[in-house]
Amino acid sequence: MKNNDIEHSSSVQPESQDITEKIRELDELKNTFIALVSHELRTPLNLLAGYLDLGLEELGANSHKAKEYFLLVEENTKKLMRAVQELTDFTRLQLGKEITFMDPIPIEDAFLQTYDLLKPNLKKKNINLVVDLPDDVRALQYDGESLIILFRNLLSNAAKFSPNEGKFLVVGKIQQDHLSLTVHDWASPIPDNKKETIFEDFRQLENYLTRRYEGMGLGLAVARRTAKFLGGTLELTVREDGNTFEIILPVGSD
Repeated sequence: MKNNDIEHSSSVQPESQDITEKIRELDELKNTFIALVSHELRTPLNLLAGYLDLGLEELGANSHKAKEYFLLVEENTKKLMRAVQELTDFTRLQLGKEITFMDPIPIEDAFLQTYDLLKPNLKKKNINLVVDLPDDVRALQYDGESLIILFRNLLSNAAKFSPNEGKFLVVGKIQQDHLSLTVHDWASPIPDNKKETIFEDFRQLENYLTRRYEGMGLGLAVARRTAKFLGGTLELTVREDGNTFEIILPVGSD
């Protein structure tokens, strides 16, 4: 009996260790989530409150100064909206909501809607966006919300990390039974040891306390899951002069 007990304990031990490790990972993810949310939301909220008070004080006496403050309020409001949007997309996928083709729109429409959302950011950095989407690609239809999530996250990621007066290129091709949509940027090449990390939840290349770029670290994770739910994939190829993100989706799916 004693020997059996010893054998039984040793067989359970690896499983127990796996559970302990999983709990530790979940706890770490929870702490990262809380730290990120507080970091990303606290700063713009404090600025909103401060500049709104200053703007109201200057409204009558110095309209030019008031306008300057309200523009800063607008800018930080948009930062909050982007953070909330990332969390909304993430929650949608976490809940396991099945993505279907019941609300399909052409790729061209989804791209134009996304471009309208991102145009102020591109203009601010004077980024040149080059698009090569042939007519047969533009006409393909997929779930509208999913397409916009894919375009918004990949294009905003390219815009965020591209230098001022930089550029990025969007190319679409139908290859046999699948669609290839690539986003080529000329930002700093992503290090080899980070090529998969950037697709993990709440992960960025830099620590959330020291990084230079805003964001929850969810955009690429959400984009990859969305591509997967559409029956496709999202892959990264690092070039010497930048990075290429490729969405591959099935053609002719219902």
